[in-house]
Amino acid sequence: MNQVIPRKVIVKTLTTTKDVDKVFDFFANMKNMEIGGAIRSMEKGEDGWWTFEHSVAGKSRMKHTLSHEFGVIDHIFIGGELEWNVFVRVVPNQKGSTTTWTFMRPDGLSDRQFEDQLKMFDTEIDHWKTALENA
Repeated sequence: MNQVIPRKVIVKTLTTTKDVDKVFDFFANMKNMEIGGAIRSMEKGEDGWWTFEHSVAGKSRMKHTLSHEFGVIDHIFIGGELEWNVFVRVVPNQKGSTTTWTFMRPDGLSDRQFEDQLKMFDTEIDHWKTALENA
């Protein structure tokens, strides 16, 4: 019997004084991903996919699924011969909001490699938070 077990998951968070609408709009605009520092030269194609250079994965592409009503900004990231499904939620938090990114280890990475790939994501979050707080 071939048993499928759940994959390793890493959750990252950003909490800000900005409300859900402002944060949702910020991340729905994929060009703002460049502010994090790992992505540059984002261009949107006619097929809805964004192409860009990623500091770790090289030439990459990304497409997102949005639901403003439910605070959903899920996306598929393809780069470095890996496909990542990232589940993103923006939820109210008192007079601000919290954004969570749920990463599930993609095929082709060990748990250790998965952890290493996401080490710099905290720096990106810090950059996005600064941009949001100063807007």
